[in-house]
Amino acid sequence: MTTTTQLIFMIASVTMTCIIFIFVYGFRKERGIHYLLGVIVCRIIYVSGVIMERSSDTLQEKLFFRNIHQTALDLMVPFFVLFVLELVAYDKLLRIRGKMMLIVAFALWSMLMWFDSDLHVIYRKIELHDGHLVVAKTIYSITFSMICYSMLAVCFYFLFQYVRNIRKDMRSPGMWVLCLISISGIIEIVKLINPGWSSWLLPMSVYCSFLGMLVLIILLRYKFFSLVPFARNIVLDTLQESILIANASGKVIDSNKQASQWFSKMGYASLSGRNISELLERWPHWNTLCQSMQQGNVEIDAWLDGGRNVYSVNVYPLQTLRRKEQGSISLIFDITEKQRHLDQIAQLNQLKDQLFTIVSHDIRSPLALQFQLVELLEEERDRFGTDHREIVEMLGDQIRNTLGMATNLLEWFRSQREDMALRPQLLELSEVVEECCHVLHIKSEAKQIRVHHHIASGTRVYADREALGLIIRNLVSNAIKFTGWGGSIHVHAQLSGDKVIVSVRDNGVGMEEDQARQLFSENQLHSLPGTMGEKGAGLGLLVSQQFVQRSGGRIWVESKAGQGSVFYFTMRGEQRDESSHS
Repeated sequence: MTTTTQLIFMIASVTMTCIIFIFVYGFRKERGIHYLLGVIVCRIIYVSGVIMERSSDTLQEKLFFRNIHQTALDLMVPFFVLFVLELVAYDKLLRIRGKMMLIVAFALWSMLMWFDSDLHVIYRKIELHDGHLVVAKTIYSITFSMICYSMLAVCFYFLFQYVRNIRKDMRSPGMWVLCLISISGIIEIVKLINPGWSSWLLPMSVYCSFLGMLVLIILLRYKFFSLVPFARNIVLDTLQESILIANASGKVIDSNKQASQWFSKMGYASLSGRNISELLERWPHWNTLCQSMQQGNVEIDAWLDGGRNVYSVNVYPLQTLRRKEQGSISLIFDITEKQRHLDQIAQLNQLKDQLFTIVSHDIRSPLALQFQLVELLEEERDRFGTDHREIVEMLGDQIRNTLGMATNLLEWFRSQREDMALRPQLLELSEVVEECCHVLHIKSEAKQIRVHHHIASGTRVYADREALGLIIRNLVSNAIKFTGWGGSIHVHAQLSGDKVIVSVRDNGVGMEEDQARQLFSENQLHSLPGTMGEKGAGLGLLVSQQFVQRSGGRIWVESKAGQGSVFYFTMRGEQRDESSHS
C-alpha cells in the first residue's frame, strides 16, 4: 500500500470517527458516555497527528506532530479508565478530586514531552530513517508506558466481566468489540518493544481502532453501555420466579439463575441453545403456548426433591413494534404452598358443611320437638303443683336457650357460605315484628316483661323474611335477657330517606361505652349472663350483624349503664311521602 493510499484511508478514518463522535454524543446522558466522548476526541487528535506526521518532511515538523498524537494517546488512558469505572458502577472508588488528579497527572507527563529537548526524560534518541521518525525511549518513558498498559489491562478485565454477565445475545458482539479495541493496544506494545516497526504499525493502529468504533455504534444503538444490561442481571437473578426466554425457532436464548437451577434438578445441565420442545416434553400445554407464541396460563406438576410441587406458568409472546412475534417468555411461579393451603381450606369447608348437617338434622330437629312439648307443658302449668311448675319452667328455659344457640349457630354457618342467597321481598314490618313477639311470648312472660311495638301499618321493608325475623328475634331476645323482672321493651320504626330504621329499646341493665363499642367485633364473642342468670354463646348479635350487612344495612347500639340499651338497624324501605313514627 502506497503512502498516498495510507493517507487517504487515515483521512477517511478520522472523518468517520468524527461522525461516530456526533452519534455517541446523542447518548451523552448514558452511564460513562461523557468519558467515552473524551476517548473519541483524543482518538481524533491522535489520528490527525499521525496523518500530519507522515505528511511532514523535516525532523522538527515530524517531532512536533509526534508530540501531538502522543499527548492525545496518553490522555486517552485516564478517560478510558474513568469510562470503564463508571460503566461497571465502580466510579465511587474515585471521587471528583481523585478523577481530576488522575487526568492532571497524565497531562503533566504529556507536558514533559514538549520540553524533552532540554530535559531528555522521554526520548534518549531521535532520528529520521527513510523518511520516518524513529525514537528510542528512556527508562522513565518505558516505565510510564508499562504503568499505562497495566491500567488498561485491569480495565479490560472489568470490561470482560461486564460483557460476560450481560444478556446472552449481547455477549458475542461485546467480545468482538473488546478484541478489536484491544488490537490497538497490542500494536502500541509491539511498537514499544521494537521501535523500528513503527513506520508500518502506526497506520494499522488507526484502522483497527476505526473497526472497533464501528462495532461500538451497533452496541450503543442497543443500549450496550447503559445501566439497563447491568441492572437486568441483578433484577432477574434476584427474582424468586424462574424466567425462560425462547426465540421464534424454539431455542432457549436466555434464562435467569432460578430457571437454570430448576431445570438442573430435572437433569438439564445447560439451557442456552436447547430446544423448548425438549425441555417441555412432559408439559404439552406449556410447550404449545411457547411454540405458538401465544399468551396463556397453565398449572403444572413437577416432582422435585422427592416431593410433588405445583407451579403456575404464565407465557407471554415477544413482539416487535410491528406486533410480529419473535419468541416467548415463560414466568414460572411456585404455588406449592398456596395449593396446600387451598386443599386445607377445602377440607375445612367440607368439615364445616358436615357440622352444619349435624347441627341441622341431628341436634336442632330433636330440640325443636322438645321445645314444642315443653310449650305444651308450659301452657298447662297452672294444673301442676308448685314444684312441678318450677321444673317445667327450668326445663323450658334450658331447651329454649339451647335451641336458640343451635338456631343462631346454623344461621351463622349459613351466613358464612358464599353461595348463600337472600330472597328479598316487600314485607309488612308490623306483621314480622308481631310474629317474633309471639314466638318470644313465653320467654318474656317468665320475667313479666311487656314487649310493645309501635309500628304503623303500611311500613314496608325490602328484605329476606327469614333473615329479618332472625334479626328481630335476636334483638328482642337479647333485650329480654338483660331486662329485669317487670321491665318493658319497645320496638319502633321510622322512615329515613330510602331506609327504614328499626329500633329495639329496653330499660334493662345497659352497658358501659367501651363494652358497647366492642359489641359487634368479629374477633371475639361477647356473652354475659342475663338478669336471671340466662346463658348464651354470644352468636345472636354476630349473626344479626351478618344478615343486616348482607341486606345492605347497618347495625349499631346506644347504651348507658343502668339506663338500658337501644339497638338500631336499617333495612331498605318502600318510598313513601310520609314517615312512620313511633
